[in-house]
Amino acid sequence: MNRRDAIKNIGLTLGYTATIPSAFSILQSCQTKENQWKPIFFDTDEGLVIKNLIDLMLPKTEKTPGALDVNVPEFIDLYAYKVYDQEQAAQYRIEIQSILKALPITESGVSKLKNEDYDDLLKRYLKTSKKEQQQFKKDKDITYKALVNLRNQAVWAFKTSEVIGENVLAYDPIPASQKGCISVEEATRGKAWSL
Repeated sequence: MNRRDAIKNIGLTLGYTATIPSAFSILQSCQTKENQWKPIFFDTDEGLVIKNLIDLMLPKTEKTPGALDVNVPEFIDLYAYKVYDQEQAAQYRIEIQSILKALPITESGVSKLKNEDYDDLLKRYLKTSKKEQQQFKKDKDITYKALVNLRNQAVWAFKTSEVIGENVLAYDPIPASQKGCISVEEATRGKAWSL
């Protein structure tokens, strides 16, 4: 099995919780400045749409950096480029194109879309009732599937970034002791553990 297959299999079978050095090296290699990013897998329009959607999904807050601050769109682009085989890449492109088709893009192009346009798309597909989501699944709605996958990838990339892992989540690079019966609040001040 080659490296690409190993990363793909672990990343996909564990629900994007891969803990192998290769996936982390991809994540850590995403250090370009936001305005200088030129997508490798996505075309320019797809990259802009992905960036804007992810920014709405994981925005910057007073206490935490946003997805754009830790280069999540760049990571997703690089991950798709380096990990997906031809069949997966083709399917992923179809999904991303379905997102673009669901947006109200005029002749002016993707750059003229407003945050409200992206927010309306997310409300239509992701901020719905359980019944509506089940209907999307039953109908095999490709745009719904694409947005759910994008959200899952974004959260996975965000939580495994170095900045979030070391500064936001509970982080102990060399755990020294094991304390059995203590509360989460006492152990980590209520934070989830970093990988």
